Amino acid sequence: MAPKKDILLQPFQLKHLTLKNRILSTPHEPAYSKDGMPKEQYQLYHEAKAQGGLAMTMFGGSASIAPDSPSVFGQLNLATDDIIPYFREFSARIHKYDCGLICQISHLGRRTVWDKADWLPVIAPSRVREPAHRAFPKVMDMADIARVRQAYADAALRCKEGGLDGCEVLQHGHLPEQFLSPLTNFRTDAYGGSLENRLRFTIEIFTAMREAVGPDFILGVRQG
Repeated sequence: MAPKKDILLQPFQLKHLTLKNRILSTPHEPAYSKDGMPKEQYQLYHEAKAQGGLAMTMFGGSASIAPDSPSVFGQLNLATDDIIPYFREFSARIHKYDCGLICQISHLGRRTVWDKADWLPVIAPSRVREPAHRAFPKVMDMADIARVRQAYADAALRCKEGGLDGCEVLQHGHLPEQFLSPLTNFRTDAYGGSLENRLRFTIEIFTAMREAVGPDFILGVRQG
């Protein structure tokens, strides 16, 4: 009998993207960014993985989508179009190895600090202090919700215009989960209370992202 094929080495279809195997590198932040951009060192770090035979490398480690979610541990800055040329260079470098490239994006919500970058107020669904960073967040009003929803859509579009294969929203511990969890969401409006209401923010940001990038771009979410 012929030996069974190793399932890890078989192709996998992810939406429009055919992965040559089922081995990938999940998002993490090596803090190799320069001025918030994925410049040469950042790209070479992932290129070495692509050369080793990965089917997809994911990067970003919760790349920041808005000025009130500043970089506190070396994240990329997706709040500006300045990142698009670097993404184009990055994607060309990785794709030549038949390797997919996906960026993880995020708004930290209450998990950031107020005394970095532009010193903007920390925002969250409710005024619940985050134990590690210790800021008392401003409760998001409807204008904040609309602004952050658009920031997610704009960040996803920058990923697409940069030639990436997709983007992943980090939910765990960050702003979407802060809306989802009854431990951090005490709102009494349409974004609080029932599970349906607490999910509303996440559903709205993915709806906005899909409208921005169209049907063929990969969108994902990471929980945990």
